[in-house]
Amino acid sequence: MKHISFVLGTAFVLSSCSSFSQNKSADAAQQGKKETLVATASSAEGFIKGNDGLEYKQIIKGSGTVTAQAGYFAEMHVIFKIGDSVIINTYEMNQQMPVLQQLQAPAMKGDLMEGLLTMKAGDSTVFRMLVDTLVARSNQPKPAWTKPGDYAVWEVKMVTLKSKEQMDAETADKEKTAMAADDKIIRDYLQEKGIKNAKKDASGLYYVVHSPGAGPQPQAGQNVTVNYTGQNLKGEKFDSNVDPAFNHVEPFSFALGKGAVIKGWDKGVALMKKGTKATFYIPSALAYGDRGAGGKIPPNAILIFDIELLSFQ
Repeated sequence: MKHISFVLGTAFVLSSCSSFSQNKSADAAQQGKKETLVATASSAEGFIKGNDGLEYKQIIKGSGTVTAQAGYFAEMHVIFKIGDSVIINTYEMNQQMPVLQQLQAPAMKGDLMEGLLTMKAGDSTVFRMLVDTLVARSNQPKPAWTKPGDYAVWEVKMVTLKSKEQMDAETADKEKTAMAADDKIIRDYLQEKGIKNAKKDASGLYYVVHSPGAGPQPQAGQNVTVNYTGQNLKGEKFDSNVDPAFNHVEPFSFALGKGAVIKGWDKGVALMKKGTKATFYIPSALAYGDRGAGGKIPPNAILIFDIELLSFQ
């Protein structure tokens, strides 16, 4: 339900390697056709050695005037490699969009974050660290297929840098515009389908209660258990825990109001009682927004969920 953010910390990217076999990158031959950072990113020439073991080489100096700070939001394209094996390539994943990451203070000496905090918008920089050093500092297992002297290499293109205040303001403006557009689409849909008993929550969520249930409503922080089916406005299902076609026929539980699911779920389930069955029409701003969620949920998608609240505690 909740879109999981793309984590760039060194501990994450190293642990992610263990799930890969020796996938020697055929993508490397194609990178010249794309906006990669530099063809000689792994070259030993030109790297500057930092005090904490993280080496760097600036390829392009951007036009940005503000240096990254902890707490800023960065949109970046990243290619992460160990030796000649490409582990992560945002030019090939995430719908070829840069990943959005809130920058943090370095968690260890030579952390990638240490390097990211030196960048400005438009910069393209290659960072690297010996795998043995990275393994020792991050307490992560060393991938069995690495060779002595292999480097972990991050090719980073800093697309945008925004303070939390800027990000909050932009997000609010986008959501306001999207909500207005989605509200009309949902109202038109309800009218077309002859649905006259839909109610609108203050959040912008529309819902129809089929069975009212009984008792109190769940509170934020409580663990709720539900059955659900999700579909788009065309009636195409994209997920369900009651339809065997989706291969996970069991109740779904989550902590209410803690951001474990999309906002529309947190808002909607809070309106229910034990035994309530309802249909929720969720604007995109309360769902997956302008980034979508994989191939089944495109950007700016309005979603419909049939939800039954089984229990909470």
